[in-house]
Amino acid sequence: MIDRLGDRYGLQNELLHLLSGGADPAYSARVWLTDETALSFHVSLLGPYYGTHLPGIPEEEPAAREVTREIEATYPGYQPIPPELGNEVVPDVAMNVVLMGEATIYMCLFSEVWTWVEPG
Repeated sequence: MIDRLGDRYGLQNELLHLLSGGADPAYSARVWLTDETALSFHVSLLGPYYGTHLPGIPEEEPAAREVTREIEATYPGYQPIPPELGNEVVPDVAMNVVLMGEATIYMCLFSEVWTWVEPG
């Protein structure tokens, strides 16, 4: 999947974080749409879910469709988490970048970096 997307787009594979001993609950990457704008995606290692951050530019739609197709073909049965569920706070969970009671379902299933950009 990553190789196929990398053949079509500039791609920043964030797997190195996991290989270097980092602990994230998802596999993450960025597809660069312009020199300064990327679509980010996360595929959970904990359950059959994925999420994307759409930057809100016209070039995002074809790339978002391709990323979704690649994820769903590579991980059959995986589904996106809708924002109304993903943004729910999980009580009694603390993470490195947020205090107890501030972590969302998105953060718990994907990554603390989910907070770095606004999800689309």
